[in-house]
Amino acid sequence: MTSAPGAPAGWLLETRGLTKRFGGLVAVDGLPLTLRAGEIRGLIGPNGSGKTTTVNLVSGLYRVDAGEIWLRGERIDRLAPHRITARGVARTFQIPKLFGNMTVLENALVPALAALDRGPARPAGDILGRARRLLELVTLDDKRHDVAKELSGGQSMLLQIARGLMVSPIHLFLMDEPFAGVHPTIKDTIMETILRMNREEGVTFLIVSHEMATLRRLCARVSVMHEGQLIAEGSFEEIANHTAVVEAYLGR
Repeated sequence: MTSAPGAPAGWLLETRGLTKRFGGLVAVDGLPLTLRAGEIRGLIGPNGSGKTTTVNLVSGLYRVDAGEIWLRGERIDRLAPHRITARGVARTFQIPKLFGNMTVLENALVPALAALDRGPARPAGDILGRARRLLELVTLDDKRHDVAKELSGGQSMLLQIARGLMVSPIHLFLMDEPFAGVHPTIKDTIMETILRMNREEGVTFLIVSHEMATLRRLCARVSVMHEGQLIAEGSFEEIANHTAVVEAYLGR
C-alpha cells in the first residue's frame, strides 16, 4: 500500500486535481474533495455540475483523466470497481440497479458472495444474519422472498442501501439522489438508516441530493460544485450566503 504523502490524520477520502472530460466537456475540473472518517457530507450543486460524475470516478465506474483519489491512505483511482468495493466503498444509483429476477434476500447477499474469492469466508450464519438485520432495518425483511422486480421504486432504493451495507468492511457509502421521487415514509427510513449506520458502525456517507431540507437534517457540512469545480464548503448557513453559490443557482 502506498501512503498519501502529507495526508492529515482522520481523512478517509481525498481527491487531488480530479478531472474527467467527455470530448470537449470538462465534467469534473481539478476537484479537491476531502472527507473525514465518520462524516455525513452532502454534495450539492445545479444540474450538470459534476456531482454524479464525481461519484462515478470515486467508485471506479469512470476512469480518471487526471488527478488522484486516495482512500484511507491508499491511491485507488487506478483500481477496477470491484477492487474499490473490496476496500470498503459502496454506492447507490439514482435509478436502482438490482438483479430483477433474484429475490430481495439474494440481492442483499451479493456483496458477501462476491467477497468469497478475496480471503477467508465469513461464516454463512453471520452473513445471513447481517442480511436479515439490514433488511429489517430498511423494512424489507417481510419481502425477502419476493423477486426484486416486484418492488416499488422507493423499495428498490431501500434494497440498494441494504445491499451496499453488506460490503465488509464498509467505510464509505456513496449515494446518488437516494431521496428523489420516493414516498415520505421511505425517505424517513433512508434517513434513519444513514444516521444509525453512521452512529453505530462509523460509516462515512457522501450524499448527492437536491433535497436541501433532507440534507440539512443529515449533514453538518456540504460541498458545492458548479461547472465541475468545488466552489464552496461549509455548513448550510455558511453556504447560503456565499456569493459564488448564490450565483451558481440563480445566475450572475
